[in-house]
Amino acid sequence: MFDVQQTTTGDWAVVAAGTRALVVEAQDASALRALASAVASGFAATLEALAADGFARTPSFGLIDGGAGRAMVAVRGPVVATVRTAAGERRIDAEGVSTWVEQQVAEATAVALAVEPADAADARRPALPLADGIVWGTAVSWAGTVASAAPAVVQEQKRAPITAPVALEVQADEPQQDEPQPAQPEPAQPDPVHPERVNVVADETRIPDTTVSEATIAQPADTDAGTDPDADGDATGYDHLFGATMVRSVEDAAVRQADEAEPARIDLPRFITDSAPARPSAEAGDHDGLTIMSGSLGGLLGGRQSEQEHERDNEHEQLPVAPSPRFFVDLADGRREYLEPPIVVGRAPVASTTARGPAPRPVTVDSAERDISRSHTTIAVEGDTVVVTDLHSRNGTMIVLPGKQPQKLRSGEPTAVIAGTVVDLGSGVTLTVGEDA
Repeated sequence: MFDVQQTTTGDWAVVAAGTRALVVEAQDASALRALASAVASGFAATLEALAADGFARTPSFGLIDGGAGRAMVAVRGPVVATVRTAAGERRIDAEGVSTWVEQQVAEATAVALAVEPADAADARRPALPLADGIVWGTAVSWAGTVASAAPAVVQEQKRAPITAPVALEVQADEPQQDEPQPAQPEPAQPDPVHPERVNVVADETRIPDTTVSEATIAQPADTDAGTDPDADGDATGYDHLFGATMVRSVEDAAVRQADEAEPARIDLPRFITDSAPARPSAEAGDHDGLTIMSGSLGGLLGGRQSEQEHERDNEHEQLPVAPSPRFFVDLADGRREYLEPPIVVGRAPVASTTARGPAPRPVTVDSAERDISRSHTTIAVEGDTVVVTDLHSRNGTMIVLPGKQPQKLRSGEPTAVIAGTVVDLGSGVTLTVGEDA
């Protein structure tokens, strides 16, 4: 959320989207809509949209981005930025600069952009909040505490539905006299069992539809002396599935081997039986059971070779694997940056996400001549090799391999280097590639 100081003349406009806000000289409506789309895309996209027609036609502007735990500020022309940190206030202007001034401030608590000199009538007007949109104005401010308060409102809205179960619990305590009781399975329980039993009795006994006395019902139970009087109590509704019980003696349950009947004898003519060769005797032959035939050697040798290959595979699996070297670069100011993940080196590097690997990490360097590009070069590790790529920088990138002459990299073309290589970005900014032992 931003606070905007509106104007009446309409010479300047404020464009806000997300964590970014832009104060720019007034342009036509189509140009402002294009800048609004660029501000929503990102900090670098906004700078590219402002300088799309060249530096001579770039309007005066002020740009802030309060996301990612730091404040990114860019000013051009009469716009001045005031950054507040725990150490105090800091003023950033573009006095004496033909393009624009761009800086990153860590742990910034508030940033204000204003056009100088400020109009006295406009300064007396109260600032209005702006989250996303385009308004006429000459000043905009951002405070870190304002942005951090928004999630608390969302969190309160998520906890609001907790009161709903309380209302339901109160209603459940009230007596409900008119509502029926649906969970009463008592009438439905005997339905699937008793009709089946009645149908079975009607089919097997053929009892006529007459009144039977108790004496008549008791007589069938005494006709069989071997039955259990409690057997009727164990009957279930599934007796019709198994049929009548058959009582056999223990003798019938004995298992006996069937008599082997001799196969029928077939009488063949004599001329057929005389021409058949004699059956060899079981004791004929000179094989003692210990001789190995040549045809069996292949299987024995093949099994021995497979065992030896399996042992060699196990030996290879048990060999320790040498760890991969860990590469880093040493900067001229004494910093050491490891290349896990890759790094993007420049005056104000922007780490773009790639689909092939982890997102690179920005490493900021500076020079007195300011001829180092915002995103100058990237250094990454591919396998066991360090790869340096020039990101179409302004003055190019030089590398010096150990014992070799300096070599200028082609823009956008990855180049493999070894430990000890010096990467020169110009203006005395160098990086030395190294690896841990």
